[in-house]
Formats: sequence, C-alpha cells, structure tokens
Amino acid sequence: MKTLFKAIAIASLATATAAQAELSASVAVDSEYVFRGVTLDDSSTTSASLEYSVSGLTVGAWVADDEAGETDLYVSYDLSLGGVDLNVSYTDYSYDTVTGGQQEVAVATSISGLGISYVDGSNDQGGADGDYSIVELDYSIGNANILIGNKDDDAADADYSYFAISGSLGQIAGVDATLTYTGTFDEGTASDAGDVESDSIVIGLSKAFDL
Repeated sequence: MKTLFKAIAIASLATATAAQAELSASVAVDSEYVFRGVTLDDSSTTSASLEYSVSGLTVGAWVADDEAGETDLYVSYDLSLGGVDLNVSYTDYSYDTVTGGQQEVAVATSISGLGISYVDGSNDQGGADGDYSIVELDYSIGNANILIGNKDDDAADADYSYFAISGSLGQIAGVDATLTYTGTFDEGTASDAGDVESDSIVIGLSKAFDL
C-alpha cells in the first residue's frame, strides 16, 4: 500500500506544474485534546498547521502544545471519480517527550455525505514494536457529522471502539466554533490504558488563513 501511495504522489507531482498552488495555515484552541475517542490532554490545547496544496496533492505539518508535544507530518492525495471522493494519505506522528511515534497509511472514500476509511498503522513509540488497524464510518448532514470507529491493536491487545458527534456553531468574532461530544465504548482490555473509557465534550475555536 505504501508503494502505491508513493506512485500516486509522484504522478501528481509530475502534472502539478500547470495547476495553481495554494499555501495555507491555521490556528486552533480546543478545550481538551481528544483523538479517536481517547483523551490525550484534559486541559486546553493550542495547535497550528501549515499546508501546501497543488493538483490534489497536499503536504502539511501540524503541531500542538499538548502534554506530549505532538508533531504530525503528512502528505495526501485527493481525487473524484464519478461523484465518489477518494483520498490516500501518509502521516508520521512524533512527540517531544518520548522517542519514536506512529506511522499511518490511510485510504478513505465518501459519497453523498457517507464516508468510510481504513488506516494501517505501525507503532514504535517508546521502544514499542506493533501494528494496528482502524476502520471508521461517518455521515455528514448540514453542519453536523456522526462518526464511529474501531481500533484493532495487535501489540497492546487493546482494542476499542469510539464515537464522535460534532457540529458547527458558526463564527464568533470571525473565528469558527465547533462543539463535539466524543468517547469510547466496547473497550475490553483497552480500559487498562488510562483515559480510554472517558467521554468528553470539546469546544473548538479555529481560524484559517490563505498565505
């Protein structure tokens, strides 16, 4: 799958010269940092991103001031075929407080508001050596989105499912506001991994800029 992704990325770069490139940035503040239903930092978290896009290809970086000091580097390719949106991406997660991180290859598709994605991940954080997979289903209607997902973690034997119900609150003083209710269910042995069983209500504020 990684070889396929690299081939798509190279092909898109070869045809990008005739397209208009876009450089954008964003800043955000969330009341807490919750990722895939799990609370990673229960205090307010500030994050920022920088993206370069051309011909469906996007290269970007995302950084946060959470407890772990997370930095994500990613590349993705988007295309539409017969009304079906497709996305292939690679993301590398690293942290200031621990060696290693996670690497993920993802494939996603959506049509008429209904989306499905599959993630193939590897984890070498803190000396770990394991693989995991994630399947997500989501549905968007108007400004609202409902998502359910399942993580199958081979190394940690810590499978669990999660959900997120989110919606836009519009703009407040020119800043986009969102409200999300998220958490986990069917945790099994994953309940031994800290905050896996907690549910959260997250308020988010963000602002995007074209550079």
